[in-house]
Amino acid sequence: MDYRIFIFSVLFFVSTLKYAYGCSCMPAHPQTHYCNSDFVILAKVKKEQIIESTQSRVYKVRVKREFKISEKGLVALKSGRLHTPIEDAACGAMLQLGKVYVISGRIHSLKAHITQCGMALPWNQVTRRQRKGLRQLYKQGCTCNIKYCMFGGLYGKCTRHRDSCNWNSHCETENGICLRQDNGSCMWSKNRLLAACRHPKRNSTIPGWHTNMIP
Repeated sequence: MDYRIFIFSVLFFVSTLKYAYGCSCMPAHPQTHYCNSDFVILAKVKKEQIIESTQSRVYKVRVKREFKISEKGLVALKSGRLHTPIEDAACGAMLQLGKVYVISGRIHSLKAHITQCGMALPWNQVTRRQRKGLRQLYKQGCTCNIKYCMFGGLYGKCTRHRDSCNWNSHCETENGICLRQDNGSCMWSKNRLLAACRHPKRNSTIPGWHTNMIP
């Protein structure tokens, strides 16, 4: 394995497997976050409030777009409030005022809740392919599972299964969409950016292959 790729993989693993004094989250692909959440929104953070009585932090946001939302989510998000624990130990999410994020979460007692274990990606860091997934394609792939296979997987050797895609590197994170094919098996949907990321030397002559981040 190329030394730089190994270092990147280690850093990615550390950033994905979040932990802080008791909070731990298993790595999850953006498509998995999308499929397992009650809501996925594009929102700008306007205000922050600490509620001592419930040991929670409430973010007031302006929802710019709804990529996915349940009926309960529509009701809960009318207030534009996102609830999260104050403490890192309870997996409290930290958002910056004024920034625009893609945020995933769950609905409990008609309130929208977010944690470190969900998705909170700054919009200017979301790739072209991820945006396409959020708009439409992640939804089409929700019958497929995405199996974490970096470093050989969490539980030993990763094997290929009909109903899942193996998640091997940041290439699938940034450019991968796992879809069920005509033969019934799940595979990463082929696209130029994914191929270029997996084989950078082979695709180094393709104009713009490395510029898949949209400001």
